[in-house]
Amino acid sequence: MKATEATSEAARKPAVVIPLGKTRSIPIPRSRGVLAWAKRRWVLASALVCVALPTLLVTFYLVLIASDRYAVKVKFSVRGQETQAIDMLGVLGNFGGNSGMAADSYVLIDYVLGRGMIEDIKGTIDVRKIYSRKSIDWLSRISGEEKIEDVVEYWQKMVNASYEPSTGIIRIEVTAYDAKEAVELADAITNSSDQLINRLSTESRRDALKAANTELERAEQRQRMLRAQMRKFREQEQIADPVKRAGHQQEMIEKSRAELTRLDTELQAARGFMKEDAPSIVVLKNQRVALVNQLASLQKEVGGDTTTPSNGKPTEGNRTVAKMLASYEELEAERVFAEKAYITALASLERARYEADRKQRYLAIFDKAAMPEEARYPRKLRDIFMTAVGAAIVWAIGLFFFVGAREHA
Repeated sequence: MKATEATSEAARKPAVVIPLGKTRSIPIPRSRGVLAWAKRRWVLASALVCVALPTLLVTFYLVLIASDRYAVKVKFSVRGQETQAIDMLGVLGNFGGNSGMAADSYVLIDYVLGRGMIEDIKGTIDVRKIYSRKSIDWLSRISGEEKIEDVVEYWQKMVNASYEPSTGIIRIEVTAYDAKEAVELADAITNSSDQLINRLSTESRRDALKAANTELERAEQRQRMLRAQMRKFREQEQIADPVKRAGHQQEMIEKSRAELTRLDTELQAARGFMKEDAPSIVVLKNQRVALVNQLASLQKEVGGDTTTPSNGKPTEGNRTVAKMLASYEELEAERVFAEKAYITALASLERARYEADRKQRYLAIFDKAAMPEEARYPRKLRDIFMTAVGAAIVWAIGLFFFVGAREHA
Protein backbone atom coordinates (compact mmCIF):
# COMPACT_ATOMS: atom_id res chain seq x y z
CA MET A 1 0.00 0.00 0.00
CA LYS A 2 2.79 2.42 1.03
CA ALA A 3 4.96 1.46 -1.99
CA THR A 4 2.06 2.26 -4.32
CA GLU A 5 1.57 5.71 -2.76
CA ALA A 6 5.34 6.53 -3.06
CA THR A 7 5.31 5.56 -6.73
CA SER A 8 2.32 7.73 -7.49
CA GLU A 9 3.86 10.70 -5.63
CA ALA A 10 7.08 10.44 -7.64
CA ALA A 11 5.09 10.27 -10.83
CA ARG A 12 3.32 13.52 -9.97
CA LYS A 13 6.71 15.46 -9.62
CA PRO A 14 7.92 17.27 -12.78
CA ALA A 15 10.90 15.63 -14.61
CA VAL A 16 14.24 17.47 -14.87
CA VAL A 17 15.16 18.15 -18.48
CA ILE A 18 18.83 18.86 -19.48
CA PRO A 19 19.04 20.94 -22.61
CA LEU A 20 21.15 19.68 -25.49
CA GLY A 21 24.62 21.22 -25.83
CA LYS A 22 24.99 21.89 -22.10
CA THR A 23 26.89 19.87 -19.45
CA ARG A 24 26.03 19.64 -15.86
CA SER A 25 28.95 20.16 -13.41
CA ILE A 26 29.11 17.95 -10.41
CA PRO A 27 30.31 19.92 -7.40
CA ILE A 28 33.49 18.58 -5.63
CA PRO A 29 33.57 18.61 -1.86
CA ARG A 30 35.50 21.57 -0.53
CA SER A 31 37.51 19.49 2.00
CA ARG A 32 39.23 17.37 -0.74
CA GLY A 33 40.55 20.41 -2.65
CA VAL A 34 41.89 22.01 0.49
CA LEU A 35 43.80 18.80 1.36
CA ALA A 36 45.57 18.63 -2.05
CA TRP A 37 46.48 22.31 -1.84
CA ALA A 38 47.90 21.77 1.63
CA LYS A 39 49.98 18.82 0.41
CA ARG A 40 51.44 20.86 -2.41
CA ARG A 41 52.21 23.70 -0.02
CA TRP A 42 53.92 21.34 2.45
CA VAL A 43 56.11 19.81 -0.26
CA LEU A 44 57.07 23.26 -1.52
CA ALA A 45 57.87 24.47 1.99
CA SER A 46 60.04 21.43 2.72
CA ALA A 47 61.92 21.92 -0.58
CA LEU A 48 62.59 25.54 0.30
CA VAL A 49 63.85 24.64 3.74
CA CYS A 50 65.93 21.59 2.79
CA VAL A 51 67.25 22.63 -0.63
CA ALA A 52 66.91 26.33 -1.29
CA LEU A 53 67.91 27.55 2.16
CA PRO A 54 71.24 25.61 2.41
CA THR A 55 72.11 26.54 -1.16
CA LEU A 56 71.34 30.18 -0.44
CA LEU A 57 73.44 30.15 2.74
CA VAL A 58 76.40 28.51 1.01
CA THR A 59 76.11 30.95 -1.90
CA PHE A 60 75.99 33.90 0.50
CA TYR A 61 79.06 32.62 2.39
CA LEU A 62 81.13 31.80 -0.70
CA VAL A 63 80.32 34.99 -2.57
CA LEU A 64 80.35 37.56 0.21
CA ILE A 65 82.28 36.12 3.18
CA ALA A 66 84.72 33.35 2.18
CA SER A 67 88.37 34.42 1.84
CA ASP A 68 90.28 33.61 -1.30
CA ARG A 69 92.92 30.89 -0.90
CA TYR A 70 96.01 30.73 -3.13
CA ALA A 71 97.61 27.42 -4.09
CA VAL A 72 101.28 26.77 -4.86
CA LYS A 73 102.50 23.43 -6.24
CA VAL A 74 105.96 21.93 -6.07
CA LYS A 75 107.19 18.65 -7.58
CA PHE A 76 110.28 16.68 -6.63
CA SER A 77 111.48 13.12 -6.27
CA VAL A 78 113.95 11.14 -4.21
CA ARG A 79 116.86 10.06 -6.37
CA GLY A 80 120.02 8.05 -5.91
CA GLN A 81 122.45 5.71 -7.63
CA GLU A 82 120.46 2.65 -6.56
CA THR A 83 118.40 1.13 -9.37
CA GLN A 84 114.76 0.70 -8.52
CA ALA A 85 113.70 -2.94 -8.84
CA ILE A 86 110.36 -3.50 -10.55
CA ASP A 87 108.81 -6.93 -10.61
CA MET A 88 106.16 -8.23 -13.00
CA LEU A 89 103.37 -7.77 -10.48
CA GLY A 90 104.50 -4.20 -9.91
CA VAL A 91 104.45 -3.48 -13.65
CA LEU A 92 100.93 -4.86 -14.04
CA GLY A 93 99.72 -2.97 -10.99
CA ASN A 94 101.59 0.19 -12.01
CA PHE A 95 103.59 0.03 -8.81
CA GLY A 96 107.33 -0.17 -8.53
CA GLY A 97 109.30 -2.42 -6.27
CA ASN A 98 109.64 -1.59 -2.61
CA SER A 99 113.05 0.02 -2.94
CA GLY A 100 114.79 2.34 -0.53
CA MET A 101 113.81 5.39 -2.56
CA ALA A 102 110.11 4.47 -2.47
CA ALA A 103 110.31 3.96 1.28
CA ASP A 104 112.02 7.33 1.71
CA SER A 105 109.31 8.95 -0.43
CA TYR A 106 106.53 7.65 1.82
CA VAL A 107 108.49 8.76 4.87
CA LEU A 108 108.83 12.21 3.31
CA ILE A 109 105.07 12.50 2.71
CA ASP A 110 104.32 11.58 6.32
CA TYR A 111 106.89 14.12 7.43
CA VAL A 112 105.37 16.91 5.31
CA LEU A 113 101.87 16.28 6.67
CA GLY A 114 102.96 15.72 10.25
CA ARG A 115 104.00 17.68 13.28
CA GLY A 116 107.69 17.44 12.43
CA MET A 117 107.33 19.80 9.48
CA ILE A 118 105.52 22.42 11.57
CA GLU A 119 108.19 22.24 14.25
CA ASP A 120 111.09 22.41 11.75
CA ILE A 121 109.82 25.48 9.87
CA LYS A 122 108.85 27.28 13.09
CA GLY A 123 112.14 29.19 13.04
CA THR A 124 111.35 30.87 9.71
CA ILE A 125 107.54 30.66 9.39
CA ASP A 126 104.93 30.65 12.14
CA VAL A 127 102.04 28.50 10.91
CA ARG A 128 99.69 29.66 13.69
CA LYS A 129 100.29 33.31 12.79
CA ILE A 130 99.77 32.80 9.06
CA TYR A 131 96.42 31.05 9.41
CA SER A 132 95.04 33.17 12.26
CA ARG A 133 95.10 36.61 10.63
CA LYS A 134 92.01 38.78 11.12
CA SER A 135 91.70 39.29 7.38
CA ILE A 136 90.70 35.62 7.00
CA ASP A 137 86.99 34.87 7.40
CA TRP A 138 86.03 33.53 10.79
CA LEU A 139 85.03 30.09 9.47
CA SER A 140 88.38 29.49 7.78
CA ARG A 141 90.93 30.87 10.23
CA ILE A 142 92.21 29.45 13.47
CA SER A 143 92.36 31.38 16.71
CA GLY A 144 96.11 30.96 17.14
CA GLU A 145 95.79 29.37 20.57
CA GLU A 146 94.91 25.82 19.54
CA LYS A 147 96.85 22.82 20.73
CA ILE A 148 99.43 21.37 18.41
CA GLU A 149 97.17 18.42 17.54
CA ASP A 150 94.50 20.80 16.25
CA VAL A 151 97.10 22.78 14.33
CA VAL A 152 98.37 19.60 12.67
CA GLU A 153 94.81 18.66 11.68
CA TYR A 154 94.28 22.14 10.18
CA TRP A 155 97.69 21.91 8.46
CA GLN A 156 96.67 18.68 6.75
CA LYS A 157 93.69 20.52 5.25
CA MET A 158 95.90 23.31 3.92
CA VAL A 159 98.64 21.03 2.50
CA ASN A 160 98.09 18.14 0.12
CA ALA A 161 100.86 15.59 -0.60
CA SER A 162 100.77 12.63 -2.98
CA TYR A 163 103.25 10.12 -4.36
CA GLU A 164 103.19 8.20 -7.66
CA PRO A 165 105.07 4.90 -7.34
CA SER A 166 105.20 4.40 -11.11
CA THR A 167 107.15 7.64 -11.72
CA GLY A 168 108.53 8.35 -8.26
CA ILE A 169 107.18 11.92 -8.34
CA ILE A 170 106.02 13.62 -5.13
CA ARG A 171 103.49 16.41 -5.56
CA ILE A 172 102.98 18.99 -2.80
CA GLU A 173 100.19 21.59 -2.93
CA VAL A 174 100.36 24.36 -0.32
CA THR A 175 97.43 26.75 0.16
CA ALA A 176 97.36 30.02 2.05
CA TYR A 177 95.25 33.15 2.16
CA ASP A 178 98.10 35.27 0.83
CA ALA A 179 100.02 34.50 -2.35
CA LYS A 180 103.39 35.49 -0.93
CA GLU A 181 102.88 33.42 2.20
CA ALA A 182 101.91 30.41 0.10
CA VAL A 183 105.21 30.67 -1.80
CA GLU A 184 107.15 31.04 1.45
CA LEU A 185 105.47 27.97 2.90
CA ALA A 186 106.22 25.94 -0.23
CA ASP A 187 109.90 26.97 -0.15
CA ALA A 188 110.16 26.14 3.56
CA ILE A 189 108.63 22.69 2.96
CA THR A 190 111.04 22.04 0.10
CA ASN A 191 114.09 23.03 2.16
CA SER A 192 113.02 20.95 5.14
CA SER A 193 112.32 17.96 2.88
CA ASP A 194 115.78 18.28 1.34
CA GLN A 195 117.36 18.35 4.79
CA LEU A 196 115.36 15.28 5.85
CA ILE A 197 116.48 13.23 2.84
CA ASN A 198 120.10 14.25 3.38
CA ARG A 199 119.83 13.31 7.05
CA LEU A 200 118.28 9.93 6.26
CA SER A 201 120.97 9.21 3.68
CA THR A 202 123.76 10.21 6.07
CA GLU A 203 122.34 8.15 8.92
CA SER A 204 121.91 5.13 6.67
CA ARG A 205 125.52 5.33 5.50
CA ARG A 206 126.79 5.91 9.04
CA ASP A 207 124.85 2.93 10.42
CA ALA A 208 126.13 0.62 7.68
CA LEU A 209 129.73 1.72 8.17
CA LYS A 210 129.41 1.55 11.95
CA ALA A 211 128.19 -2.05 11.84
CA ALA A 212 131.01 -3.04 9.47
CA ASN A 213 133.65 -1.29 11.63
CA THR A 214 132.31 -2.97 14.76
CA GLU A 215 132.57 -6.38 13.13
CA LEU A 216 136.10 -5.62 11.93
CA GLU A 217 137.20 -4.53 15.42
CA ARG A 218 135.74 -7.71 16.91
CA ALA A 219 137.65 -9.83 14.37
CA GLU A 220 140.89 -7.94 15.06
CA GLN A 221 140.51 -8.38 18.81
CA ARG A 222 139.90 -12.12 18.46
CA GLN A 223 142.87 -12.47 16.16
CA ARG A 224 145.17 -10.65 18.61
CA MET A 225 143.92 -12.82 21.48
CA LEU A 226 144.63 -16.05 19.59
CA ARG A 227 148.09 -14.86 18.58
CA ALA A 228 148.86 -14.16 22.23
CA GLN A 229 147.68 -17.66 23.17
CA MET A 230 149.88 -19.19 20.45
CA ARG A 231 152.91 -17.25 21.74
CA LYS A 232 152.21 -18.34 25.32
CA PHE A 233 151.87 -21.95 24.17
CA ARG A 234 155.28 -21.89 22.42
CA GLU A 235 156.91 -20.31 25.46
CA GLN A 236 155.51 -23.00 27.76
CA GLU A 237 156.38 -25.91 25.49
CA GLN A 238 159.67 -24.31 24.38
CA ILE A 239 159.05 -25.38 20.85
CA ALA A 240 158.46 -23.38 17.71
CA ASP A 241 156.54 -25.91 15.63
CA PRO A 242 154.91 -28.88 17.42
CA VAL A 243 153.93 -30.39 14.08
CA LYS A 244 157.54 -30.66 12.97
CA ARG A 245 158.50 -32.08 16.36
CA ALA A 246 155.79 -34.72 16.16
CA GLY A 247 156.95 -35.60 12.65
CA HIS A 248 160.53 -35.89 13.84
CA GLN A 249 159.48 -38.13 16.74
CA GLN A 250 157.53 -40.38 14.40
CA GLU A 251 160.46 -40.54 12.02
CA MET A 252 162.80 -41.61 14.83
CA ILE A 253 160.32 -44.30 15.92
CA GLU A 254 160.17 -45.68 12.38
CA LYS A 255 164.00 -45.69 12.13
CA SER A 256 164.28 -47.43 15.51
CA ARG A 257 161.85 -50.08 14.43
CA ALA A 258 163.70 -50.60 11.19
CA GLU A 259 167.01 -50.86 13.10
CA LEU A 260 165.47 -53.31 15.55
CA THR A 261 164.30 -55.44 12.67
CA ARG A 262 167.79 -55.40 11.19
CA LEU A 263 169.37 -56.39 14.53
CA ASP A 264 166.91 -59.24 14.96
CA THR A 265 167.79 -60.49 11.52
CA GLU A 266 171.53 -60.33 12.18
CA LEU A 267 171.13 -61.93 15.59
CA GLN A 268 169.11 -64.78 14.15
CA ALA A 269 171.67 -65.28 11.41
CA ALA A 270 174.60 -65.23 13.90
CA ARG A 271 172.97 -67.81 16.13
CA GLY A 272 173.05 -70.22 13.26
CA PHE A 273 176.77 -70.66 13.45
CA MET A 274 177.71 -69.07 16.82
CA LYS A 275 177.05 -69.78 20.45
CA GLU A 276 175.06 -67.50 22.69
CA ASP A 277 178.15 -66.35 24.58
CA ALA A 278 179.99 -65.43 21.45
CA PRO A 279 181.20 -61.81 21.49
CA SER A 280 179.34 -60.92 18.31
CA ILE A 281 176.07 -62.26 19.65
CA VAL A 282 176.60 -60.50 22.98
CA VAL A 283 177.21 -57.21 21.15
CA LEU A 284 174.10 -57.70 19.04
CA LYS A 285 172.05 -58.51 22.15
CA ASN A 286 173.29 -55.40 23.92
CA GLN A 287 172.52 -53.26 20.87
CA ARG A 288 169.06 -54.81 20.68
CA VAL A 289 168.33 -54.08 24.37
CA ALA A 290 169.45 -50.47 23.97
CA LEU A 291 167.38 -50.06 20.83
CA VAL A 292 164.30 -51.56 22.52
CA ASN A 293 164.72 -49.15 25.44
CA GLN A 294 165.12 -46.24 23.04
CA LEU A 295 162.01 -47.28 21.10
CA ALA A 296 160.02 -47.65 24.32
CA SER A 297 161.15 -44.19 25.42
CA LEU A 298 160.16 -42.67 22.10
CA GLN A 299 156.75 -44.38 22.14
CA LYS A 300 156.25 -43.30 25.73
CA GLU A 301 157.06 -39.72 24.80
CA VAL A 302 154.60 -39.81 21.96
CA GLY A 303 151.80 -41.83 23.57
CA GLY A 304 152.39 -41.06 27.25
CA ASP A 305 152.19 -43.18 30.41
CA THR A 306 149.20 -45.31 31.12
CA THR A 307 149.58 -44.55 34.85
CA THR A 308 148.12 -41.46 36.51
CA PRO A 309 150.10 -39.42 39.06
CA SER A 310 148.94 -39.58 42.65
CA ASN A 311 148.03 -35.90 42.79
CA GLY A 312 145.86 -36.22 39.67
CA LYS A 313 147.73 -33.48 37.82
CA PRO A 314 149.84 -34.03 34.71
CA THR A 315 153.59 -33.70 35.19
CA GLU A 316 156.18 -32.45 32.76
CA GLY A 317 157.04 -36.01 31.81
CA ASN A 318 153.40 -36.90 31.40
CA ARG A 319 152.94 -34.09 28.84
CA THR A 320 153.00 -36.13 25.63
CA VAL A 321 153.56 -35.04 22.09
CA ALA A 322 150.02 -36.18 21.21
CA LYS A 323 148.42 -33.94 23.84
CA MET A 324 150.66 -31.04 22.93
CA LEU A 325 149.85 -31.53 19.27
CA ALA A 326 146.11 -31.69 19.99
CA SER A 327 146.26 -28.39 21.92
CA TYR A 328 148.33 -26.82 19.18
CA GLU A 329 145.98 -27.96 16.43
CA GLU A 330 142.99 -26.54 18.34
CA LEU A 331 144.70 -23.18 18.74
CA GLU A 332 145.84 -23.25 15.14
CA ALA A 333 142.32 -23.98 13.88
CA GLU A 334 140.94 -21.07 15.90
CA ARG A 335 143.70 -18.83 14.61
CA VAL A 336 143.03 -19.76 10.99
CA PHE A 337 139.30 -19.20 11.52
CA ALA A 338 139.97 -15.82 13.12
CA GLU A 339 142.17 -14.78 10.19
CA LYS A 340 139.47 -15.76 7.73
CA ALA A 341 136.87 -13.90 9.80
CA TYR A 342 139.14 -10.85 9.80
CA ILE A 343 139.55 -10.98 6.02
CA THR A 344 135.77 -11.36 5.63
CA ALA A 345 135.12 -8.41 7.97
CA LEU A 346 137.60 -6.29 6.03
CA ALA A 347 135.87 -7.16 2.76
CA SER A 348 132.49 -6.41 4.37
CA LEU A 349 133.75 -2.98 5.38
CA GLU A 350 134.84 -2.21 1.84
CA ARG A 351 131.53 -3.48 0.50
CA ALA A 352 129.62 -1.40 3.07
CA ARG A 353 131.51 1.69 1.95
CA TYR A 354 130.66 0.95 -1.66
CA GLU A 355 126.99 0.30 -0.87
CA ALA A 356 126.84 3.44 1.27
CA ASP A 357 128.11 5.53 -1.62
CA ARG A 358 125.80 3.77 -4.07
CA LYS A 359 122.69 4.20 -1.89
CA GLN A 360 123.20 7.89 -1.28
CA ARG A 361 119.93 9.81 -1.63
CA TYR A 362 119.19 13.35 -2.72
CA LEU A 363 116.09 15.40 -3.46
CA ALA A 364 115.66 16.26 -7.14
CA ILE A 365 113.45 19.36 -7.41
CA PHE A 366 112.15 19.94 -10.94
CA ASP A 367 109.11 22.16 -10.31
CA LYS A 368 109.80 24.95 -7.82
CA ALA A 369 107.28 27.20 -6.12
CA ALA A 370 106.00 30.09 -8.28
CA MET A 371 103.92 33.13 -7.37
CA PRO A 372 100.23 32.46 -8.11
CA GLU A 373 98.29 35.12 -10.00
CA GLU A 374 94.77 34.19 -8.91
CA ALA A 375 93.07 32.38 -6.08
CA ARG A 376 92.34 28.72 -6.68
CA TYR A 377 90.04 28.16 -3.71
CA PRO A 378 87.21 28.21 -2.89
CA ARG A 379 85.70 26.86 -6.09
CA LYS A 380 82.45 28.73 -5.76
CA LEU A 381 80.38 27.41 -8.66
CA ARG A 382 81.35 23.84 -7.98
CA ASP A 383 80.68 24.11 -4.24
CA ILE A 384 77.30 25.79 -4.80
CA PHE A 385 76.28 23.16 -7.35
CA MET A 386 77.41 20.30 -5.11
CA THR A 387 75.52 21.81 -2.18
CA ALA A 388 72.32 22.12 -4.22
CA VAL A 389 72.59 18.58 -5.60
CA GLY A 390 73.38 17.10 -2.22
CA ALA A 391 70.57 18.93 -0.49
CA ALA A 392 68.13 17.90 -3.23
CA ILE A 393 69.11 14.26 -2.90
CA VAL A 394 68.73 14.33 0.86
CA TRP A 395 65.36 16.11 0.58
CA ALA A 396 64.09 13.60 -2.03
CA ILE A 397 65.10 10.64 0.10
CA GLY A 398 63.48 12.13 3.18
CA LEU A 399 60.27 12.94 1.30
CA PHE A 400 60.12 9.43 -0.11
CA PHE A 401 60.37 7.83 3.30
CA PHE A 402 57.90 10.29 4.84
CA VAL A 403 55.23 9.73 2.17
CA GLY A 404 55.75 5.99 2.33
CA ALA A 405 55.33 6.00 6.09
CA ARG A 406 52.07 7.99 5.86
CA GLU A 407 50.62 5.67 3.22
CA HIS A 408 51.42 2.61 5.32
CA ALA A 409 49.91 4.31 8.34
